[in-house]
Amino acid sequence: MKTLNNTIMLTMLAKPIVVTTIAVISTMFMQQLSGCAKKEKPNSSETQPQVEATTWNVGARCFFDGPSGAYDDIAVKDPSLIYSGSRWHLFYTGTNGSAWKIGYASATTIDGLKNSGHTLLSSIGSGGGLAAPQIFYFPVKGRWFLIYQNGTSPAFSTNTDVANTAGWTAVRTMGFADGGIDYWCISDGTNVYLFYSANDGSHTIKRRWTTVANFPYSWSASQVIATNTFEGPHVYRNKADGKYYMVVEDMGASRWQELWAAANPGGTWTKVNEQWAYKGNLVYKSDHWTDQVSHVELIRSGTNERLEIDNINQCQMIIQGVVDGSYPNYISIPYDLGVIQNY
Repeated sequence: MKTLNNTIMLTMLAKPIVVTTIAVISTMFMQQLSGCAKKEKPNSSETQPQVEATTWNVGARCFFDGPSGAYDDIAVKDPSLIYSGSRWHLFYTGTNGSAWKIGYASATTIDGLKNSGHTLLSSIGSGGGLAAPQIFYFPVKGRWFLIYQNGTSPAFSTNTDVANTAGWTAVRTMGFADGGIDYWCISDGTNVYLFYSANDGSHTIKRRWTTVANFPYSWSASQVIATNTFEGPHVYRNKADGKYYMVVEDMGASRWQELWAAANPGGTWTKVNEQWAYKGNLVYKSDHWTDQVSHVELIRSGTNERLEIDNINQCQMIIQGVVDGSYPNYISIPYDLGVIQNY
């Protein structure tokens, strides 16, 4: 999720962005996707991070903006996706060009999302700055958690049924305000770590932590854990090697994803690939619908707070995409959603 400032920035908020032109893509992309696939007997190279540019196969768009007059008739973005109860559950940010709101859609296949209804999560609140959702189930708490930004503050809602759109509690604060965006939680079983983007022009990623017992309150002081980057830090545990990987968005003339690695979410993070997924390593399987690889969610192998994937080197991710071009401001960029895979 970009800063709520409606101006696009070319070099880390320094100038209004004028991105290069775009082209469009569309194709049926797999009737049913599972969490990042793994081979039965991975060789040594498959359990190591992709430190060189890999190839990403781009499928068709699976989710489009809503009908004219809807809360999401300009763009759908910031996807968070899980598979539960034989259905895919998509939470996303929608905009009509004047406000950000959180929406929900569900289908039996990812491709089927494009034909599903768009439901505004009105029970969480009616503010115009609710955005960048993350969904997971926390077994020890017995509830689904929806993490998101409320303006530039971290917020959450809970529910006992992920598919009950009316069951989400009203927006609640996490007890601190740090002027950040793109809040993201992951647990190692003992602690819960909150990663987020600084929204102060420092181009840094910050981290806080709390215990599982105290979650989602009683957060530690913030710590800068990544510099010279941009926004949207999403962290996962890779079952193939037991390491943690952070996918972070960076930008220049376009938008792309960096890859960072750490032994544990509370450890030291090291960048292993500056352009892990970018327009230069996209291979289009249908029409050319995106140049940008923006605000991604890796497709997980489960639904819980551990955020596990099977193999970082054989994974799929749902992205917000658009062809590069000149747009009046960030909130008017017509993002759609689609899936890409690196195998």
